Amino acid sequence: MKRKSLALILLLILLLAQAMPVLAVDVPAVTDPVTDFTPLDTTAPAEIFTTEVGAAVLLELNSGETLYTLNADVQRYPASLTKVMTAYLTCKYGNLDDQVTVSETALQNLHEDGSTVGLQAGEVLPLRDLLYCILAASANEACNVIAEHISGSIDAFVALMNEEAQALGCTGTHFSNPHGLHDDDHYTTAADLLRIVQAAMEYPVFREACNTPHYTVAATNMSEERELYTTNELISTSSNAGYRYSKAAGIKTGFTTPAGRCLISTASNDDLQFLGIIMGAATINNEDTGDWDQRSFPEFINMCEYFFERYQYTTILTTLYPVAEIPVNQSAGAQTVALAPVEEIRSLVTVDFDPDSVVLEPHLDYESVDAPVEAGTVLGSVTVSVNGTELGTVDLAAITTVVRSEITHRAEETRAYVEDNWWKWLVGILLLIVFVILFCWFLLQFYRRRERKRKVAARRRALELRERQARLRELTPPDWEEGWKEDDQP
Repeated sequence: MKRKSLALILLLILLLAQAMPVLAVDVPAVTDPVTDFTPLDTTAPAEIFTTEVGAAVLLELNSGETLYTLNADVQRYPASLTKVMTAYLTCKYGNLDDQVTVSETALQNLHEDGSTVGLQAGEVLPLRDLLYCILAASANEACNVIAEHISGSIDAFVALMNEEAQALGCTGTHFSNPHGLHDDDHYTTAADLLRIVQAAMEYPVFREACNTPHYTVAATNMSEERELYTTNELISTSSNAGYRYSKAAGIKTGFTTPAGRCLISTASNDDLQFLGIIMGAATINNEDTGDWDQRSFPEFINMCEYFFERYQYTTILTTLYPVAEIPVNQSAGAQTVALAPVEEIRSLVTVDFDPDSVVLEPHLDYESVDAPVEAGTVLGSVTVSVNGTELGTVDLAAITTVVRSEITHRAEETRAYVEDNWWKWLVGILLLIVFVILFCWFLLQFYRRRERKRKVAARRRALELRERQARLRELTPPDWEEGWKEDDQP
């Protein structure tokens, strides 16, 4: 009994898994479009594709590299890939909340077998719903309705399409209508279409609409709700979608007999983010099922898987490890400080990439620095090359703080002051010597003058003594002197 219950539970889980829609990968935003379509890889088409493909390009968006090109600049008919430009102009110039009325002229000159959502003249619906009509269901009449709403007429809108294509750098493109139904004068190239789609991918509403497997258009004044299902089998949740690809997201399909099967889509795997285009793929009858095989889908998968297996987007320079060091003067501790990159450098490389092929060239701004040094202080830069190809240059910053030694700092300040002001010290010493000499001279003169005064005073006192003695002799009687003499005799 327990085994039967477990089997029923497992069966229920499998059925639910089949019924649940596949969670789509998000379409990436493009803020720095790839403009150089020089391919890194020149693999022969026969090694990538299993059937004939008219043109193909594969970009890696994270690195901005072009991985592969096939007839990228050859003019071809784009079929409904044209609608990418129409959607881009809708996002750029339209107000998606506008209520738009379908005109009679918008429904004219359309192929009866072309894609449609059955819009009717006089019907009113939001511009946002019209955007989903062209990106999900590829409705041709919706393109004409948008064209008249944005520019006033289809012809004016087509002129705007060509102006915008030129502004985006397209050199092999000319549009004749907004939907892509065949016209000999309506052509573009794979490279030009990727220029256009990258511009459209800047808009979140475009990225959402082109990656929607199913969308419900609300009831209008002339129609019940419409259920729209994507024409892109890579992201379709339909049970009969033969080429569902879990790595894919968006963007647009296209087909006319002259154009062949066309597809623009993205695919993600680990750190790789591909944007690719297939043009001129075949439609082959499957003899086993009797179905028509649209080869744009499997060939896109073949192209992505080929390069997923052979390339990786990896970190070449990390911020986690220092790549240089610089001496620190007046430090209280370490005599050097390590420098690490302030940002990492990542690059698209082959899976057999050799890390030893990375060459780092540090460039320090100073021979040494004085403490204190704060962590994060930029003190140089490092240039990174792989196999002789320069990948970029980033700043180098101190990874730790270095504290200053105050004793060493004061001593160094004194030494530096003396070195910087030696001439002041020399002048000071000379002035001191002059001062000492002058002081000694004045002191000597002072003693000499005092000695002269002393001698003069002594002579004056001696002279005065003699003069007093002389006066005394003149005043003393002579007999006193004789009496003294007699008394002195025995």
